[in-house]
Amino acid sequence: MVSPLPTRQSLLSHAGQTGGGAIGCCTAYYLTRHPHYDPQKHIITVLEASSLAGGASGKAGGCLAKWADPSFLGPASFDLHAQLAREHDGENEWGYRRVHCADCDMVKSHHGGLKPAESHADGDDEGSKDPSPPEELDWVNDDVLKWYHPLGDPSDSAQVHPYQFTTAMARLACERSARIRIGKALRINHTQDNAVKSVTLRSPDGFDTELLATDIIVAAGPWTPNILPNAPIKGLKSHSIVIKPGRPISPNVLFFDPGHVAQDDPEDTLEIYPRPDNSVYICGQTDYELGLPGSTDDVKPDPGRCEKIFESLGLVSEELRKKGEITVKQACFRPVVAVEGRDPELGPLLGPTSVQGLILAAGHNAWGIQNAPISGKLISELIFDGKAISADISQLDPREHLN
Repeated sequence: MVSPLPTRQSLLSHAGQTGGGAIGCCTAYYLTRHPHYDPQKHIITVLEASSLAGGASGKAGGCLAKWADPSFLGPASFDLHAQLAREHDGENEWGYRRVHCADCDMVKSHHGGLKPAESHADGDDEGSKDPSPPEELDWVNDDVLKWYHPLGDPSDSAQVHPYQFTTAMARLACERSARIRIGKALRINHTQDNAVKSVTLRSPDGFDTELLATDIIVAAGPWTPNILPNAPIKGLKSHSIVIKPGRPISPNVLFFDPGHVAQDDPEDTLEIYPRPDNSVYICGQTDYELGLPGSTDDVKPDPGRCEKIFESLGLVSEELRKKGEITVKQACFRPVVAVEGRDPELGPLLGPTSVQGLILAAGHNAWGIQNAPISGKLISELIFDGKAISADISQLDPREHLN
């Protein structure tokens, strides 16, 4: 039980299950760096039901881009990532480095095999206008590349290891007196005048306590509706594997278009992220309409999906398929905003709700790691300054979609 303070107490709550995600941990970090923060007056608590970065924040690819969606968050957050890496040795602490990114396509035969790129089996020769793959991309089967279209270079593209980044943000916040508390947030309690009062928290041993707060940030990813039932957030399951290649490979992040990887699945896709620790992260197709498990601990990978990713990798890189060793098979649910007709490129719902002191920050989809710093900084401004300063987030107003 936390006693009420005469001054502001801020509670960061990833409601229900995933308290220690990238959004929550970056929020804690930026709250502890805000000029108005005083550890003698303010208590900042990150609630986590299982383990830090146990969901998508620990199992994502970790691509960072100045060209990320939405355009009013992406560039600012990319610059914040660079600043964080400079200030806290991100290169060594969480694998921060600049990279090349490219969108690629492959040529397939009608028999499910592959044809040389010059065949252009589907009659589309627009790819010939794109630059040739760089020489360092010698680990890709260049004879099956139909086109190589650069998306970004080291001036506007980078990467981090998501788990290492998220846990580092939590550690840095705790160094300035933020607290990590394990437990499941059951509900938010309000005062009679419609302001937040507390969160009812169930500890791992089954005891319920009430954690008092003047501010609550709900950033539970796909589990957000567990504590805010009217929040239009859902989860989409993605599988990934991590392999150890036979040799170090170049820092080129590649995205292969849906429907152009596996002949038997028109929606199949493949993303490849070489990492500076000499590992390679690969993710594949999204599983739609799957029920959300009780917690991140309950999310289990489908061995068949993971094997399919590895097989599809062979179509792109025979070297990685033959010489690579799978070290991790995993799955996670990434959070998306489920509002019909809303532009998916807008990204999350981020901002105050109709309840005083309650802020929603969820639905970051594929750009959660990328946009975590700007989201955390904006939330710190909403709490301490009473308004968002670093970006105009009027298009992300949760009040338009909460009943």
